Amino acid sequence: MYKQHILVLSLGFVGGLVASACVASSSNGSHCRSAQGDQTCAERYGDARPFCTTAACDASSEGRYGCVAERPADDCYYPCGGDSDVTVDDSCVLAGDDAGGDGHMSDDDGGMGGDADGGEGAAACMGPDDCSDPAAAFCDLNTGTCVGCGGMSDADQACAGVDPGLPVCLADVCVACTAEKLGSCGGTAPVCDVSSNACVACGDHDQCPDSACNLAVGSCFEPGAVLHVDGDNADCDNADGTEEHAYCTLTDALTDIPDQTRIIVHEHGDSYEESVEITTTVALFAADGERPVLEGVDGGPAITVLADGRLFARGVDLAETGDDGVGLIISDGQAWIEGARVTNNQGGAIRMNGGMLQLENCFVGGGAGADDIIDIESGEVSLIYSTIGAGNNNDSRALVCTAESGVTIRNSIIVALHDEPEIACDSADIVDSVTEADPEMNFDNNSLWFLDASNGDFSLDAATYPDQISGMANWRTGDPRTDIDGNLRPTADGTPDFAGADRLP
Repeated sequence: MYKQHILVLSLGFVGGLVASACVASSSNGSHCRSAQGDQTCAERYGDARPFCTTAACDASSEGRYGCVAERPADDCYYPCGGDSDVTVDDSCVLAGDDAGGDGHMSDDDGGMGGDADGGEGAAACMGPDDCSDPAAAFCDLNTGTCVGCGGMSDADQACAGVDPGLPVCLADVCVACTAEKLGSCGGTAPVCDVSSNACVACGDHDQCPDSACNLAVGSCFEPGAVLHVDGDNADCDNADGTEEHAYCTLTDALTDIPDQTRIIVHEHGDSYEESVEITTTVALFAADGERPVLEGVDGGPAITVLADGRLFARGVDLAETGDDGVGLIISDGQAWIEGARVTNNQGGAIRMNGGMLQLENCFVGGGAGADDIIDIESGEVSLIYSTIGAGNNNDSRALVCTAESGVTIRNSIIVALHDEPEIACDSADIVDSVTEADPEMNFDNNSLWFLDASNGDFSLDAATYPDQISGMANWRTGDPRTDIDGNLRPTADGTPDFAGADRLP
C-alpha cells in the first residue's frame, strides 16, 4: 500500500475534498496483488514478468498490473494475491521454490565453490565429462587439464557450446551478457543488466535506441519497422513512409501497417487535424527536436485506442480539439503516454472505459471547456510525474473515477482553478504528490504557480511557485530521468525532487 505523503491545498471546502486529500486504498481486481498473484503475471506476461509486487515497492510495476521480472523481497512479494504478501500467505509457493527469499534456489550440496574432484590444483581430463568442478568445467585438450572458460582458446564459443543461454565468458564464468556483448539477449529480454550479467526486459524506450520498447511485454521493436509522417511533404501522392517521401497524414500511415511499427511524426503547421483509431501495437514518436500536435476533428478525439490497440507515444501533443471533442479516448485498449501536452480540448483531456493508461511527464488540462479533465469509468491508470489542472468552470474537476477503477498517482500535481474539489476518485492511491487541502495554501487565478495554467502551460513560474513543490516528489529507480523539457532529474533512489512534469534547474 502507498504511504500517504501529500501536500494538500484548499479553499476550505469539505466532504468530497477530504476524500481527495486523504485517499484510502482499495483493491483493484485487475492488479496481480488483488487477483491471483504470480499466476496473474504469468498469464499476462509469461516469463518476462512472472512476479507480483506493488508500485510502492517497485516503480517498474506501474502500468503492468504489478508484474515485475525479478523476485521481490518477501514483504513486497504477493505470489498468491489476495492482498497478502508471502510472509502472510505462501500457500501457492511450492516447497523449495526460492525458500531463502533471495531470488536463488537453495543449494543442498552446501555450495558449489569446493573441488568436486577432491584434489589439489587442476584436475586431469581427456574430455568435458572429466571436469565436474563448476569453476573449471572445461577440458583444455592441449594441456589435459580442467580450466575455466577463460582458459579455452575461444572462451565465448566454449560457453555457448555448454549452454546457449550463457554464451559469454566473463572472468572464467559463463554469463548471458556483458555491457560490450549482448550475448543471448533478445525477444522479451533484450537488455543486459550489467549488475547481474543477465538479460532482462526493456522498461524504457531509451533501452531500445534504434526503435521503441514494447512496454507491455519488454521487447524492442524491429529497428527497420519505421514510418515517417510529415504534413509539409509537397508530394503526398507518391508518399511511401520513408523520411524523404513521408506520409502526409497519420491516417495514411496507420492504414494496414504491420504490428509493432514506430511512426515518427514531424511538425506540420499548427497541427494535424484528424481523428485516428489505434487497433494494433504502434509507437508514435515526435521527430527529434520537434513537437507535433494532433487535433481531433468534427467533435471526435485526436486518438482513440480500441481493444486490440497498444499505443506508445512520446512527445506528441493532443491539443485544441474543438466541438466538445477530447484529446484521448481509451476503450479497452492500452496506452503509455510520455512527455505530452494533452491540453485545451473542449470536451476534456482523457476519457477511459476499460484498459490501461500510464501518463509520465505530461501536462493535462487547461481551461478550454466545462468538462472534467480525466474521466475514468473503469481500467487501471498510473499518473507519474505529471501535472493535471482543471479549468475555470466550476463543474470541471481534474480527475474523476469510479470504484471499478484502479488509480495510482505519484510525484504529481493535481489542482483546480476554482472552489470545487479537484478530485472525485475514492479508489485512488496518492503518494508524494501535491493536491488541494491546506487552507493556508490557496490555488486560484491569482496564485501564479504556472506560466499559463488557463491555457494548459503548467511550466512552473520560477518567481512564484510554492517551495513545497520542489521537494515533494521522491525519485525511484525506473522513474523518468528528465522532465517534460529535458531537464535532468536526480537519479538516486529516495532523492527529493520537484512534483509534476516540470522541474526547475
